[in-house]
Amino acid sequence: MVELGTECGGLPTIIFTRDAGNDRYGILTHELRNSSARFKLFYFSYISFGILVFGYLMRDFPLAHARDVLLFIALIIGADTAQISLPRGGASIYASSPIDLAAIMLFGAPATVLIETVATILSEVFIQRRSPIRIAFNVPLLIVTVGLAGLVFESFGPNWTSLESPRFLLPLLVCGLVYYVVNTFSISTIIALSDKRNLFRTWKQNYMWNFFHILAFLPVAAIIALVYSKNGMWTIALFVVPLFLARYTFQLYIEMKEAHINTVAALTSALDANDPYTHGHSYRVSRYALRLGRAIGLTAKDLEILEYSALLHDIGKIAIKKDVLHKAGKLSAEERLTLSTHPTIGADIVENLKFLKEAAVLVRYHHEQPDGKGYPHGLKGDEIPMGSRILLCADAFDAMTSDRPYRKGMPVDRVLDQFQKYGGVQFDLDVASLLIRMVRANEFSIIVESDPTTAIYESLKQRL
Repeated sequence: MVELGTECGGLPTIIFTRDAGNDRYGILTHELRNSSARFKLFYFSYISFGILVFGYLMRDFPLAHARDVLLFIALIIGADTAQISLPRGGASIYASSPIDLAAIMLFGAPATVLIETVATILSEVFIQRRSPIRIAFNVPLLIVTVGLAGLVFESFGPNWTSLESPRFLLPLLVCGLVYYVVNTFSISTIIALSDKRNLFRTWKQNYMWNFFHILAFLPVAAIIALVYSKNGMWTIALFVVPLFLARYTFQLYIEMKEAHINTVAALTSALDANDPYTHGHSYRVSRYALRLGRAIGLTAKDLEILEYSALLHDIGKIAIKKDVLHKAGKLSAEERLTLSTHPTIGADIVENLKFLKEAAVLVRYHHEQPDGKGYPHGLKGDEIPMGSRILLCADAFDAMTSDRPYRKGMPVDRVLDQFQKYGGVQFDLDVASLLIRMVRANEFSIIVESDPTTAIYESLKQRL
């Protein structure tokens, strides 16, 4: 489950600021004072709504489940101590969503809300030591998430929710979806308001990738509930090891992805250091390529491949002599031939890394042209991968608009004239036309970054 400054159930989170010593109430005042009116309205309205949901559900709290409540409180606190720190935004991950969903099936919404409320307060105040602004939001967030999910589950009626029949799997699925949507969109809203970002884009960037994790938790929750209902409290011990094993597996995945990011960032930084005249070029090309790729409708996986290939498209220039790379005048035939080897050299370097094999294809063909006069293989039209066609346009746009020691960048109008003139010849006609439309619609502004190395790393972290 997502929380401010912590995370349960395999869903990511963003921390606004870190705690500073023991001045916790000073942090609360500072954070609220510097937030927008819309943020404050949503923040306090959500807290009020959470209190109302808690009061409504506590009217029907089943005292018969008091012992079970204490056990599940301990379980969730235990899960909260086994966090996975994400490389992005100070986020952490826990594995308590199956426990929440199992509690809903076993004890109902009121008991589960009480379990999460007590567990969250104890964990965040005494273990995580979160700031008041986060605790004040996280408790209602969990109440609303678990409460609404539980009420949806119960709304199917006892004929559907009874664990005696496999029909309970349908309300469990709906319950899990409500749990996921309420939680992720609530936290996305407050992040979007805090950072003045688009709500859907914030949700998509941070949480959409976790949709399949919550689906994977549903059968685990079902098994916990079925075994617990038949054999009692001792059976919980059977699920502790698998949950922590799942947590360990996810930790390895995160570490692997971060290693990928560090590798790409290091290679790109090495390229920039080798050719200071084009410092930041790879980063800018990656941003331009992603704009075009998103507008064309590439999948998330294809966008990731496109970003990696854009950052590394010129890595082969490391093998080219600097007097050729930096020559201000016209290249000789021999020098042009030497320079034309850099896509092949770059692709050969990149494909040695297994996770970059698909990106290597785009690197190899990013100088191929629709008319067949590109290099290294003289491919034509649809023979050229779409990603390579996008790279060529993004690369050319940055090359023409950027200042070089021997010339100033061209005005944007002249650059568009070049794409108009050579569309279908040097540049893919569809990609070139799209770029022209986006520039004229003010959706393709020129990028000026102060620290491309940091910008590269920060942009790649969005892949986690």
